[in-house]
Amino acid sequence: MGIGILAGAVVGSLVVLIVLFKMMWRVAEPNEALIISGSNHKNEGLGDGMGFRIVTGRGTLVVPGVQAVRKLSLDLNETQLSVECVTHQGIPLKVRGVVIFKVGDDFVSIANAARRFLDQQKLMSERVHIVFAGHLRAIVGGLTVEDMIRDREKLTGQARSACGTEMEKL
Repeated sequence: MGIGILAGAVVGSLVVLIVLFKMMWRVAEPNEALIISGSNHKNEGLGDGMGFRIVTGRGTLVVPGVQAVRKLSLDLNETQLSVECVTHQGIPLKVRGVVIFKVGDDFVSIANAARRFLDQQKLMSERVHIVFAGHLRAIVGGLTVEDMIRDREKLTGQARSACGTEMEKL
């Protein structure tokens, strides 16, 4: 009788330990970053005191009630551009395009995106649209219609380089 009680207690303890471990273990999927807040953390290459930890491509222990875990998508996103511009010659045009973007895989890019979009990931496309639309208007304003028709790659390259720095900050 005593051995049965002891065996039951051991099995019960194991079940409790397994349940606790399952509650505390979080795994980042290949297309996401886990942002863990609630205590002071060190991140590789980002220094101390950021207030959150970034986990990608692996699992980590999280203390429920002390730390919060949120997910940041690292998937490709796109936004459609339809911008009314005026060329250098004063000719109004409607320029259409597609911007394909994603959060970079490095910790600096993930930290920037987490600070700006963690709870507002649906607004990311809108913000990217605003950035590209403004730069596209400025670029088209310095070109002629003939320049745009003859050298579309130049227009694309100028848009990419003009928005690059601002997109990295976002």
